[in-house]
Amino acid sequence: MRRRCLKGDDGAVATELAVLMPVVIVLALMPVQFGLWWHAKQAVDTAAEECVDAAQAEGANIVSDGRAGAYFILDRAGNVTNVAVSVTSTPDAVTCTVTGILNFSVVGTFEVRAAATGPIEQFIAGNTR
Repeated sequence: MRRRCLKGDDGAVATELAVLMPVVIVLALMPVQFGLWWHAKQAVDTAAEECVDAAQAEGANIVSDGRAGAYFILDRAGNVTNVAVSVTSTPDAVTCTVTGILNFSVVGTFEVRAAATGPIEQFIAGNTR
């Protein structure tokens, strides 16, 4: 027994597939894109913390050592571009702000940003504590 199709239904499956497949592809790629964003955010967070760690040591050059620490991490991250590292200090603390651009192939570009603050280490003689 042969099924008969209505004349208006010819090509309906191909049309539905053409409309549905881009949506399915984008939904399948979203976890990958989220993973790339998460990795970039973790890299920028770690770079800001490393910047503070390098800059707060006693005798360190706050700006150059801080930036070197941040770039050391970000050079190995791989997916953050247009990186800017800002190091500011007060007599007691140092603050590092790291920003970068994450280029997504499917959804566009995103800016990732992190900041960290820590005290500047200072030697205090035993008799003055």
